[in-house]
Amino acid sequence: MNRTAHIKGNHRANKTLGPVSGGLLLSLSAMGKTIFTIADAQAITRKSYKSTAALLGQLARKKWLVRLKPGKYLIVPLEAGLEGIPMVDRYVIAREVLSPLPHYISHYSALELHEMTTQPVNMVYATVPRQRSSRSIAGNKYRFIYANLQAFWGWENRWVTENEQVHVSDLEKTLLDCAARPHLCGGIGELAKGLWLRKADLDESRLVAHAQRLNHRAATKRVGFLLETYDLGQPETLAALQTLTNRRYAPLDPTLPDEGLYRARWHLRVNLDPEELRAIVWT
Repeated sequence: MNRTAHIKGNHRANKTLGPVSGGLLLSLSAMGKTIFTIADAQAITRKSYKSTAALLGQLARKKWLVRLKPGKYLIVPLEAGLEGIPMVDRYVIAREVLSPLPHYISHYSALELHEMTTQPVNMVYATVPRQRSSRSIAGNKYRFIYANLQAFWGWENRWVTENEQVHVSDLEKTLLDCAARPHLCGGIGELAKGLWLRKADLDESRLVAHAQRLNHRAATKRVGFLLETYDLGQPETLAALQTLTNRRYAPLDPTLPDEGLYRARWHLRVNLDPEELRAIVWT
C-alpha cells in the first residue's frame, strides 16, 4: 500500500501524505528508526533544519507522528488502528523521552518488569533527578519520580523487546525503593506478593549492601519484617538488617490508617494483619 495516498479505513484517511512526507516516513521505517530526531529526518529530506522541523510538526498534527519531546518523534504505523496509538514498547518510549537524563524504571513498573506482580500496571514509573510532571504519551501514562542523583545506583539493563533494553532497578533495589515509598507500588500487600514470587532469586548479600547504601530506616524495617513473616532470609541477613534500623516506630504500610500493634523487634506499627499478609501470597 502506498502511504503517499489516502489510507482507507484509518482515522488519518483524510490526511494526504505527499511524496516528500511519504518518502520520509518510508525511509525512516526502512532504516528501523521508528523513533527519530530532526537531524535524522533532515539527512533524508536534505532540507534546512527549520524546514524539516516544520514538516515534522505538520505530520504530528496529522497524527502520522507523535512528538515525544523537542526534536524527537515517534512514527505512528498504519497498524496502530483508528486511534493512531503507536505499538512501540512503553518502556522504550520512557527511555527515549528521558535520555540523556539519568533515569531508571522503578517502583510498580520495576515490579512488573521483574515479574513480581500478577496484575497489569497501567502507568509507567520512572525515577529521574529532576522534577517532572506526570503526562500521557502515545496512549500511555507516565509518572516521573524525583530522586537525588545519589540514589542512581542499583539498576541494570533489561530487555523489554527483542532489540531494546531499558534501565530498571535491580531486584533488591526494587524491593527497597518500593518499601521506602509503598504508595508507588500499590502498597505493602503488592510488595509482599512481589517478594514471594521472586524469593528464590533474592540476593541477600546484595540486599543488605543496598540497604546500607540507601540508609532508609523505614524501608529496611519493612523489608526485614516481610522476610521474617514469610520465613525467608538467613538469620545473619535478618540480623544485619536489624542493625540498620532505629528505635523510632514507622507504619508498616503508610498508605493505610495509623493503627495496629507495635512490634518492637522491627520497630514497626503493624497496620496490616500478619495473617492477612500471609494469605496474600497464597491466593
